[in-house]
Amino acid sequence: MEVWQIFVAIGLFFAAIGIAAALFSPLAWIYSALFSRRKHRKLLSDLRDRIDLTLEKYGRDPLTNKKNPTFGEGISEAIYIQSNYVLGPGWFNQFIAFYHSLIGGNIKAYDDVLTLARQSCLQSLRDQASEGGFDEVINVRLETARISALTQGSKQNRYIEIFAYGTAVKYS
Repeated sequence: MEVWQIFVAIGLFFAAIGIAAALFSPLAWIYSALFSRRKHRKLLSDLRDRIDLTLEKYGRDPLTNKKNPTFGEGISEAIYIQSNYVLGPGWFNQFIAFYHSLIGGNIKAYDDVLTLARQSCLQSLRDQASEGGFDEVINVRLETARISALTQGSKQNRYIEIFAYGTAVKYS
């Protein structure tokens, strides 16, 4: 194989990578537009089923934001539990949010995603309490942080972290 053939092969390789990168963005946007909301709703539906099972087991929601125990009984054991969930909205969600930021109105593109993240964190607290045999989780708090990493110039990855924590208690 001659030297010029090697350079042609390398050039064709890089051209193929460039074409693939140019096509990826629009195809990923279309895929996100068609399937991301459906996927988030399916995940949310599955999560609601898990929440219903937990509520059925306890007979009520074991999470409360009260600082003191609900039942006023003595506490035999207490531990700190926490959960977090990091999410990034799809490209189509970001496009819709950008569009609404220009023309105004409610930005509902992130609602499914944020609901999924919040409920996943809270369900994780319920699961941890259930696995440990705890009766209730008191003083539950949710924290939200926006995580933006600069990648290429002014483009940003938009991620949101939801952090939930509370004190799991066992009554004596």
